[in-house]
Amino acid sequence: PDRWAKVYDHWMANIKDWSISRQLWWGHRIPVWYNRAAFQLLEKRLIPISITGIKPATTNHIRLPAEPIYNPDASKMLYVKDPSEITITNSELLTQATPDQIKQIFESALYLGLTPPGEDVGPVPIHNFLHALVYKGQLYALRIACVEKNGMLCVQKLLLQRSETNPALPRIQIQNFNHDNAPKNSITVRELIPDPYRDPAFTLARMESPGDGWDQDPDVLDTWFSSWLWPFATMGWTGNPEADAKNPTLNRFYPTTDLVTGPDIIFFWVARMIMAGYEFTGKPPFYNVYFTGIIRDKLGRKMSKSLGNSPDPLELIDKYGADALRYGTIRAAPLGQDVLFDEKDVELGRNFCNKIWNACRYRQLQGGPVLQPINPNLLTTDDRWILHCLNNAIVNLTSALEGYRFNEATHILHRFFWAEFCDWYLETTKAIVTRGKQQDKRLNTLAVIDFVLHATLRMFHPFMPHITEELWHSMGFAAHHDPDTGGKTIMFAPWPKPLSEQQIQFYGITNQVIDFIQHRNELVTKGRNLKRELNIPASKKVNFVLVPEVDLSEDDLEVLRILLGAETLEVMKAYQTPRGTPVIHSVLGSLYLPLAGVVDIPSEIARLQKELSKLKSEMEKVLSKLNNPIFLEKAPNEVILQYQERLAELQTTIERIEQTIGMLQSAN
Repeated sequence: PDRWAKVYDHWMANIKDWSISRQLWWGHRIPVWYNRAAFQLLEKRLIPISITGIKPATTNHIRLPAEPIYNPDASKMLYVKDPSEITITNSELLTQATPDQIKQIFESALYLGLTPPGEDVGPVPIHNFLHALVYKGQLYALRIACVEKNGMLCVQKLLLQRSETNPALPRIQIQNFNHDNAPKNSITVRELIPDPYRDPAFTLARMESPGDGWDQDPDVLDTWFSSWLWPFATMGWTGNPEADAKNPTLNRFYPTTDLVTGPDIIFFWVARMIMAGYEFTGKPPFYNVYFTGIIRDKLGRKMSKSLGNSPDPLELIDKYGADALRYGTIRAAPLGQDVLFDEKDVELGRNFCNKIWNACRYRQLQGGPVLQPINPNLLTTDDRWILHCLNNAIVNLTSALEGYRFNEATHILHRFFWAEFCDWYLETTKAIVTRGKQQDKRLNTLAVIDFVLHATLRMFHPFMPHITEELWHSMGFAAHHDPDTGGKTIMFAPWPKPLSEQQIQFYGITNQVIDFIQHRNELVTKGRNLKRELNIPASKKVNFVLVPEVDLSEDDLEVLRILLGAETLEVMKAYQTPRGTPVIHSVLGSLYLPLAGVVDIPSEIARLQKELSKLKSEMEKVLSKLNNPIFLEKAPNEVILQYQERLAELQTTIERIEQTIGMLQSAN
């Protein structure tokens, strides 16, 4: 999410020095070797030094800062303009600089130690061997004495007693100091400090030992220092441009598209991989970074062993399956937010796996050839509608995946496959597949089912890899692909593409078709709800009477009968409605449910009145809360919203029950 980009920018805009050595038992040992003989020689040849002057970037004369900084002794501090031009000399002139300035001066040094003095203790000299020096054919060690006092670091000649009044100290007027007139034994930093990685007399950086007399640094590399090479080092990267250009693995997989990681290591790993990628290969290691959230329990607590709220993934896999765990966790993981884990999500994933398996099993039981061409002239209205729904699912799912909205993608799949394909379409196919008499129409409907399942399994595969791989082969889909495009594994199969405008026209998918199915499904839903309100079991077959407002084919009427769970669906242009017969009005027509022999009217009225009394009692309690000013003032907004939504729900339910009671009383 975008909010982590700000964290990334903050780190990159405030980069500081990085200590890459760690004193640990395990890790990648630092590939730096030291020459023991050189160290012994360095100990005998020391150059004590002090800083005597600075050459600014724009003038040859020393320039003090516009607002002088004073030390406790009221001496003005020199201001570093260009560290590479600072003059170093063996003269005894004493000057001072801040700790940060010293670090800039010796920016190539291996280390610079500072020991703050204790209370009531004077300045403590700290001797540091900063660097090796090869000067005029001789090997030296550069040594300075550092004194920290009141947050300042003073640089002075070794063992020189600090005294502003010491007449032995030669004095040079700083304001008139000219770089060209520096003491004869002065040299610049460029001459003084060599590159440690190019000075074989002191140290070597290499993986293998240089031979006898060399000791490897005992420290190990910081974890992130070696990890930042991971994107290309794992691909056989050598650092040799000619060799790397011939590396097929490196050329194919670097840069990669996405990195999935946690936001807590944005700078430690992500930013440093980007730095290393550009530095060593000239390319970024990846183009997108997806940050996962922390998995918490359903109470919002971070999972830990001490709390005992961290389930064993292996036990969940044994209980529900790996696909169920994967799908359920993704479903509960909104973009950029922590995951509130609930085992019920995994259980839902298992139920979804069962739904997919049973849908494919239903198709297998019908037999017939697999993935046959679809004849548009034999398509039913429901066939065209499910092709429209599939097309929408492909478009929406692809968009969600491209936007890294993975939990939204699971909801898109669930809505399409469970609600539209299984609950509606497969039920309608029974009118053609199991009861239909026209074999050509039956085979065409099976071709539509194959077309949908062939695309759906590929859409599900990133979320449920195991069951989709199994069904891909058992359904016979793999046999219709070359090995590299799905014949070997569903992983190689191409991602489903949306229908083109030509395909939409070819299949006859129109707004009229979509509207008809929408009105038909609304009528069926109301008919099922009517049975539920009258306490009629869903499995009980009843007789419906339909007074149509539009022309309906025999296939449409048979599908409507199956979806309503009706024993018969009688179509009448004019119907003499018995008194109290419940009716549902829709765009397609009026649907009646004769009650004779179906409902015990007196018992049903008594049951509904009891339920109505209970609902009214609950509504009074909800209204009491919402009419209480103290509650409205102190309760959180989300709690108040829940009460308001419950009130609206109760009002709707009460109104519907009162209408049903009135209808039954008139029929009694």
